[in-house]
Amino acid sequence: MALRHIWLLTIFFLLVSDHLAMANNNNQLIASSCQLVFDSIPYCFDYLMGDYFKPSNKCCNHVKKLNMITKHRKGNAQRFCFCIEIMTKGTQPPMIASRIQQLPIRCNTHLSFPISDSMDCSK
Repeated sequence: MALRHIWLLTIFFLLVSDHLAMANNNNQLIASSCQLVFDSIPYCFDYLMGDYFKPSNKCCNHVKKLNMITKHRKGNAQRFCFCIEIMTKGTQPPMIASRIQQLPIRCNTHLSFPISDSMDCSK
C-alpha cells in the first residue's frame, strides 16, 4: 500500500511540475497555492481511491485548512480548484468520482471552492 502511494505521488508530482512549467504569468502564485493543495490532498488518497470507507481525521483537517485559506484571499478558490483539477485528472489509479464529491460532506464542511471529477475552474 505504501509503495503504491509513493509511486502515485511521484507520477503525480511529475505531471504537476510539467503542467506548471507550461503556465506563464502566475507561475509563482500558482505553484505556492498548489503546494498547499499537494501537501494536503495526499492525506485523503486512501479515501478518494476507495481503500477506506471514510476520510481520516488528518484528511478532514487539511481539507478544512484549505477551505479557511481560500476564504481569506481573493482568487484562492479558483487556484485551489485548478490544483485539485490537476490532481484528479493525473492520478493513477484514478480517484473515485463519488468520493471526490462526498469529501466535503464526509468532513462536515462546506467548501468555498468546487471539488468534483468534472469541475470547471474557469467560473
